[in-house]
Amino acid sequence: MIINKQIEWKVIIFWLACSFLAAHLCFWLLPNVFKTWNEQTIDRLLLFRSNSRILRPYYDDTIVHVDLNNTSMQSLNNFYLDRTYHAQIIRNLALMKVSAQMYDFIFAASTGDIADRNLIEAAQKAGNVYFGMAFRLAKQSDGYREGPLDADSGRYLDTTKWKVTVHGHYAKFYMGKNPLITFPPLAEASRGLGYLSLKPDLDGVFRRIPLLVRYDDAFYPSFSFRAVCGFLNIPPEKVIVKPGKTITLKDARRPGSVKTTDIVIPVDKNCNMRINFVGSWERMKHYNFSDVYYASEDRDELEMWKEELKGKIILISDNSTGSSDAGPVPTDTELPLSGVHANTVHTILTESFIKELSGIETLFIELILLLGIMLLSFRFSSFPFTLGALGVAGGYICIVGLFFFYANVIFPIVRPLLMMGFALISIQIASAVENVRTLAETERAKEVAERDLDIGRQIQSGFLPNTLPSPSGWEIVSHFKAARQVAGDFYDFFKLGNRECIGIVIADVCDKGVGAALFMALIRSLIRAFAMQNFGPRHNFRETSPNRSAAPLLDTVKQTNNYIAETHSESGMFATLFFGVLDPESGVLNYINCGHEPPIAIGQGKIKEMLKPTGPAVGLMPNPEYKVQEVSLQPGDILFAFTDGVTDAQNEAGEFFTKARLLAILASHFDSAEALMDRIKIDLYDHISAAGQFDDVTMIAMRRKNGY
Repeated sequence: MIINKQIEWKVIIFWLACSFLAAHLCFWLLPNVFKTWNEQTIDRLLLFRSNSRILRPYYDDTIVHVDLNNTSMQSLNNFYLDRTYHAQIIRNLALMKVSAQMYDFIFAASTGDIADRNLIEAAQKAGNVYFGMAFRLAKQSDGYREGPLDADSGRYLDTTKWKVTVHGHYAKFYMGKNPLITFPPLAEASRGLGYLSLKPDLDGVFRRIPLLVRYDDAFYPSFSFRAVCGFLNIPPEKVIVKPGKTITLKDARRPGSVKTTDIVIPVDKNCNMRINFVGSWERMKHYNFSDVYYASEDRDELEMWKEELKGKIILISDNSTGSSDAGPVPTDTELPLSGVHANTVHTILTESFIKELSGIETLFIELILLLGIMLLSFRFSSFPFTLGALGVAGGYICIVGLFFFYANVIFPIVRPLLMMGFALISIQIASAVENVRTLAETERAKEVAERDLDIGRQIQSGFLPNTLPSPSGWEIVSHFKAARQVAGDFYDFFKLGNRECIGIVIADVCDKGVGAALFMALIRSLIRAFAMQNFGPRHNFRETSPNRSAAPLLDTVKQTNNYIAETHSESGMFATLFFGVLDPESGVLNYINCGHEPPIAIGQGKIKEMLKPTGPAVGLMPNPEYKVQEVSLQPGDILFAFTDGVTDAQNEAGEFFTKARLLAILASHFDSAEALMDRIKIDLYDHISAAGQFDDVTMIAMRRKNGY
């Protein structure tokens, strides 16, 4: 039955609206959980891309690292480097004609000695050095009071504020509190300062960087943004801000180039740019602090360094043991703070921005997905509807991946999937409630239905063989017990061809009750009819060797499957089925297992072989691939076949009989098939006891007697 015939369309729309609101409510009430899940899912895409040789993003080595690490200190034979060393690095890099020197340091206080003078003179002469500063990043609603600021720092900040062009409201930008700057004489000698402060996401991971903050109603740039604007010859007047949308760098021009271009950076309402991390710390290009320090001692070596670093942006940072790390980023568990700034510069220079969809765009996508779920609910019954909804979810995930990998666009993941999950469950529940109501309305017809079911049981029993074949040298026994008046299980034995080979069938329809019983009757009739037709009265099992009965057996199963899949596809019914053809004289059994529980061949007190599926269940799809397999039963061997009602039988505690327990019984020695069947029945029904039978139980056993 199609879902829209069970439930009114108004009810479906109501539950879809509830699913939409529930998903949004989850994100609003529990952002630490659901927003974090969404971010971490996107992290997996970013990590996969950075580890992939095909999808790995291009790395522009315009920005390189100079690392002050343990090796540097050992090489310099000094574990405390005063500012004289940094002054020399600045001079050497200036001689190497680098475009910019980004010092990931805050020289907060003056020492008043010659080292300070050396550092100031070196920075002033180089003319391209950027130093750090820090703010406590707060929101306007925080109500945080900051302490007093010294006069020199206040004067420096007042004279270096950025006069950017803002189109729109910037009230949600971060506010800078408690500024800590590089001491003013050095700051004034530098090309400029930028704040090093970052704001992690809810789970403590750094994915975004605020490019501008407000302080005393003025704007100040981040460390990386300040340096990249200087590198591209962008004065503050050419920075155009549209809060929640973009920051545009007008007429950006690289050093030595006459070509200008506008760089448009997507930002959120807090002026955050999402960083497009190129990979782990090792992915970026690194040089040792000590190597750069000693470079000026050899003129030839200095020329080589000049050739290597000319025009580059150099990021100098302390990565020695004990230096603080910024924390985890999507591609690295512990990435130094300088790595975050380097990735920021790289993202802007390469214009490889990650765009996050706006609220309106996200809303549009969610409505499209809900519309797809609604159309599926109007078209399909419960099971196909579930598969269709899962297909929509899977297709959406594929689209998300494609847009991320090839267009740097981030689609929301968790909320749309959560919304579709709520919609799927709610519609299924509504359908189930409607079914219950329908069943309640038909309760008055229960007696008539039970009488009809009893008639159906009698008719169905006629489909099961009254007597079992008894070929010479073989013992065949069976057991069948329906869980209800009618069953979806069945078994069959019938002679084929020249009446020397035996067809053996055991099957389990996907459902229970009348529908399953009718489907069982249909499959049983089709199997018999097609088998009799394909084997024919003159078919001889042995004469067709070595192919034996493979061709007619395969034709029988295919014809049965295709008839059901093409004629009864809307029913959503299918059956697992085992069909074998036995030559009693040779003991050879050709078979096809259509997704059924594997029959088990046992002999000499052990399990010899399990006849595993050779194709899908009957009725799932037209023209699937089936394979014919063969097993040879030796004297004393027993072939035992069953339906899942045996292994799934439960006791009052809800414990299953289990396949392991069945296999343990089969591994014992039995002198007859009847003794084996009796032992299994005793153990099975003792296990079920008062719990009641939940599923149909069907078992057959064939034993080849010794001496045959």
